[in-house]
Amino acid sequence: MDRDAVKAKIDKHPCYCKDAHNKFARIHLPVAPACNIQCNYCNRKYDCSNESRPGVTSSILTPEHALEKVIMVKHSIENLSVVGIAGPGDALANPEATFETLRLLKTYDKELIPCISTNGLALPDHLDDIAELKIGHVTVTMNAVDPEIGQKIYSWIHYNDRTYHGVEAARILMERQIEGIKGLVERGILVKVNTVLIPGINDAHIGEVAKKIKELGVFIHNIIPLMSKPEYGTKFANDGVPEPTPELIGKVRFQCAEIMGGFDSVMQHCRQCRADAIGKLGQDWDFNNVTEDVKAAASMLKAQVINNRRHSFSEQFHSEWKVRTYDRSKMVLVAVASNNHRMADISFKNARNFYVYEVSGWGAHLREIRTLDYDNSQACIKLSGHLKNVAALLKDCAVMVCTVAGKNAFNDMNKKGILVDTRQAYKGIEEAAWEAGSKRLAEMNRSKTA
Repeated sequence: MDRDAVKAKIDKHPCYCKDAHNKFARIHLPVAPACNIQCNYCNRKYDCSNESRPGVTSSILTPEHALEKVIMVKHSIENLSVVGIAGPGDALANPEATFETLRLLKTYDKELIPCISTNGLALPDHLDDIAELKIGHVTVTMNAVDPEIGQKIYSWIHYNDRTYHGVEAARILMERQIEGIKGLVERGILVKVNTVLIPGINDAHIGEVAKKIKELGVFIHNIIPLMSKPEYGTKFANDGVPEPTPELIGKVRFQCAEIMGGFDSVMQHCRQCRADAIGKLGQDWDFNNVTEDVKAAASMLKAQVINNRRHSFSEQFHSEWKVRTYDRSKMVLVAVASNNHRMADISFKNARNFYVYEVSGWGAHLREIRTLDYDNSQACIKLSGHLKNVAALLKDCAVMVCTVAGKNAFNDMNKKGILVDTRQAYKGIEEAAWEAGSKRLAEMNRSKTA
């Protein structure tokens, strides 16, 4: 990509262009609560208004609520140019919510610049989605290229339905990061790599990270200091790992600038933003400033955008339906586990409330809400007992949707004829039921015609 093309892509992006950070605003949308790795410097906090750091948000949004928030902000502040998804978990550990949010925003305003941040573990699986949505900027957090060092930074990763620890976890993560970054660069997507500077762990190793990402064609390197105050409650904070001094930060950034090819290749103006940040870097805007008139107008415009999006989706869906020749007389029951009564937001072991939908060729229709008669405070309910109770409660259901489930839950429920679907996590309840149920109907249709 030539210099003029690169300049055009970063001119309005405050995180990629230093000159843009005090001219253009960005908004981070916290639609991605789940994460597929656990970093020792991270503690994802909800309902938190007093801390300004990555992984912190005051609430979780559905794609529809995220769209409405963007509309309100765009009508309230000047020069909103970037819409980013940076947590509070990982954007690509929540691909459905992330990509649906960006599709809605694309329907609303094609001029807004979409941007995502990821740890890179799931990145190779979504390269085509990123390119299709014209996401031109992706940030990958990469803290080491040596698994021996990486194992000190990550407690675990969850990959291909397995949880890994130690050197093996770090090795898998780094291989996936490298594969994903290569794929992005090959597709002409600008990549920013964030590296957390952790004294005594990777401070002497970050130069090796810089060498590797330069080789891969990364656009800019952002060395960010570890945030490790005791009140943050992270493992590193609890272990007493110190925050780096300004002298150490400057030294490492200077070293990486020499490796990357100049100070323009190392970001100097990062503010380590919250997952729900709004405004210019370092000048966050208070969402409470939205007027009632703007809220009302945004609600109406949101409904219009969603209807346009659904109409487009419906035409595509019905076209595919005719090609697949589904048997519309078939129906399955789908149970969606929910704690907040709006989305599929809870794990198998903590699930108590289930929204049971009839899903057929004619759509998803709520039949009833079923509830287990005990709560999380009853520690005497072991997983084996919980499995038995859930299976009995949902014995007529074909699918159960939840955010995460262990191997025993998957296997035991499957033996009883109930599939556990975690791919619909953090979607709206009806959408999750429809997606899970229609997939099950498609499988039934294929087995019938095979």
